[in-house]
Amino acid sequence: MSSELGWITAGWLLGFAGFNAGLGVAWWRRTRAERRFLRGARKAVVDPIQAGWWLGASWKGASAQRERYAAEVAVRLLVLAGPAQVDGDGRISLAPGRHSAPEDPALATLAAGLRRDEGVTVHELLIEQRFAPFRTALEARRAPLRRCFGAYRVPALLAALVVSFGMSMNAMLLGNGFPGLSDQDPGWWTLLWMALWAALSLLAAAWPAEASRPWPMFTRRCRAALARALADESPETGFRVSRGAFPPPTSQASTAGASVRRPPDEPNDRTEHGDPAQLANDTADLDVDHDSGFVGGD
Repeated sequence: MSSELGWITAGWLLGFAGFNAGLGVAWWRRTRAERRFLRGARKAVVDPIQAGWWLGASWKGASAQRERYAAEVAVRLLVLAGPAQVDGDGRISLAPGRHSAPEDPALATLAAGLRRDEGVTVHELLIEQRFAPFRTALEARRAPLRRCFGAYRVPALLAALVVSFGMSMNAMLLGNGFPGLSDQDPGWWTLLWMALWAALSLLAAAWPAEASRPWPMFTRRCRAALARALADESPETGFRVSRGAFPPPTSQASTAGASVRRPPDEPNDRTEHGDPAQLANDTADLDVDHDSGFVGGD
């Protein structure tokens, strides 16, 4: 490699390293408050409701900071503590007998809301106006962390493309051949710059994907804290609570069918094969009958 080519290579690679260093500084500054929170969280036990917020679901790979799973965790904790119960349809109500008010503010607010209702689902807790105080208490337990890592990999990959192509064209225009080849024709750069691009892209891919969950150590701590908090839970409680976390599919199908059904006294001029809209409604009614026996879980 000639000294001229060495200077060209060093200059462009330093530019690539400087760009990635700038991305690192940007990430460091944007996550300053989050890292401060995590340093404080290391000294205390992770709150299980906060853990439910961060985990987002019972399975790995779910999106972080999902209110529905935090509400599920709060309900399961209240059931485990004794003041509440959940039936097979996922409806939550106060358990019979006298129970002391929970010390946890979110659980106490939930128990107070259940006293004015015979039974609600998690989905209703999240949409009904009368449970707004519970949602406010739930939101206060959310960790001040971003849901995903952020867009750093894509700029790094674009920088790899610019550096590899720019360095190759720079070397070719100055008459430098590709190092290691017996034929030192500068025209080889028009093809072999892609090999350099591939190498730099591997380095750029070290940045996490944009949608990936940050702070893996905190994720592990949340998973362990939630497992400890619900260690004595009945195996069927989580399944029952999760059944009520989504809108009932039968009511959705019935509403959709009712919105397109013709009035009974509407004249039908397609009597030979039947009105397609009416046939579609009849099929929707059959789907409703099938869905009424659906059993789902977390």
